[in-house]
Amino acid sequence: MSSHLVSVTADAIHHTLARTAEDLLNYDILGVAAQLVIPGIPEPITVASGPVSADGDRPLTGSELYPIGSQSKTFTAACVLLLAREGAIRLTDPISRYLPGLPIVDDSATIEQFLMHTSGIGDFVAGYLELPHPMPSFTFDELMTLARVQGKRFEAGSRYEYCNTDIVVLARMCELVTGTPFEQLLRQRIFEPLGMHDTFAAAGQPLPRERMARGYYVPENGYVGPPIDTTALKDFSVASASGNIVSSLPDMLRWTTAMQSPENPTGLSVADFVVDPIDAGSTPPHWFSQGLGDRGIEGIRWAGRTFWGHRGGFYGYLSATFFDPESGISFASFMTMTTRRGIIHIPDETQAYNFQTFLQLCATTAMNAVESPQPQPAS
Repeated sequence: MSSHLVSVTADAIHHTLARTAEDLLNYDILGVAAQLVIPGIPEPITVASGPVSADGDRPLTGSELYPIGSQSKTFTAACVLLLAREGAIRLTDPISRYLPGLPIVDDSATIEQFLMHTSGIGDFVAGYLELPHPMPSFTFDELMTLARVQGKRFEAGSRYEYCNTDIVVLARMCELVTGTPFEQLLRQRIFEPLGMHDTFAAAGQPLPRERMARGYYVPENGYVGPPIDTTALKDFSVASASGNIVSSLPDMLRWTTAMQSPENPTGLSVADFVVDPIDAGSTPPHWFSQGLGDRGIEGIRWAGRTFWGHRGGFYGYLSATFFDPESGISFASFMTMTTRRGIIHIPDETQAYNFQTFLQLCATTAMNAVESPQPQPAS
């Protein structure tokens, strides 16, 4: 593609996505940002609409930090896979070998089954019946107590059910095997080697909160007052390792670049995560179970290709990062809003649909540019 065509293509993609992002602000959404890496276009395309906060004093630029929610699960899976590669654990081992006494799960449930959401353990999120205020911090043992609310869901390995407890248990296992706090393990083994210097686990240590895009939530149980700024929470232990990471669009794209290059410093690639995909179907809550599921990663069919990555939801935020290994397309996005219902209902149906539609537009627009690079200048 000539430099002129490259410029026109990038402008056309930016115009399409920026216009749609602007439209989304009409649907109870505070801000939207996305960044795309497209082969043949030398610089990432960044789109941002809306303000950084409800005050409206600064516009989003796409450089802000944000909670990535359940995208955190992929990084827990990465730590597990690194330990397995080094021989510290075996994925076929029962997790009870490293973490005995887990409630409401078969003693025979393997590490692989926890990675694949087929362990059958109850989900601690089911215990969050209301959004509390003030938001408490949670320990591992307290989350396991909440997991007992559902009881054992099914025999290990008999079916798939998306479950946050799976990931929290895996993170605790990593701590016990290595003798290292999990947030430190993430930093040493993944974030620092990949140059992800804007990525942190919100586990109580200082964070550059002033750089975060603002999302909000309204507690239940009789709370009367303005929406609460999620970035002011002491930590994100309400989600623990299943959703407590804060990152940026550029950092998440550093991750997708690594996943498409086995020579990256971690030595992991998409082939380590995508081994035996499970059809996750579209059972409720559909945001969390649509498409294919594998080791801490999910696949969604867009533009005739399977894009791999993960979506995430947290109080006041939706986010996603996906890549297509065949074309080399990658994109990351986040959306800010006010959450007005309990965590078990995140995200709101309309907000989820709108964001999912925006993600699909990112994928299809980028794929069209790669497959048919004959753009028309934006009007």
